[in-house]
Amino acid sequence: MRPFARTCLLLLMMATTGAGTPSGTVVNDSAALQRLYTNSGVTLHYISFETPGRGQLDVRLANGFVHLKGMHRAIGEPGLLTIEGDVLAIDARSFTFRGRIVIADTPDPGRRCIRDGVFHFRQTGVRRYWRMQEMERCDGLTDYVDIFL
Repeated sequence: MRPFARTCLLLLMMATTGAGTPSGTVVNDSAALQRLYTNSGVTLHYISFETPGRGQLDVRLANGFVHLKGMHRAIGEPGLLTIEGDVLAIDARSFTFRGRIVIADTPDPGRRCIRDGVFHFRQTGVRRYWRMQEMERCDGLTDYVDIFL
């Protein structure tokens, strides 16, 4: 399906109910949604943020929501990021994500940070990625999770 047709179909499928409860992803900017669909990977800065070292991020429609599922694994050493959940809303430079983010064995072996909830990803300035805004959680460390355009 052509990108424009896919975006139009998504917009039609992502209406809200009369009660104001989202029945799918709220799309406020179709161009941003298209950028998310054509992303160039997900990263955790402890592992790598270079293009060949980026992880994969699959984006698909599931039950009316834009669903993200991805992984970034260190090559030849411990270190793993997994992300899975739904995009609740997307705007021109940000989106809201509800799901699970797991960071394991990085930056130190044995570390395990499991985060469930709602997270905000934002693109600022001229950056070519969305960065998770809730960066501090486990062990007092700052975790930069980025999704590249």
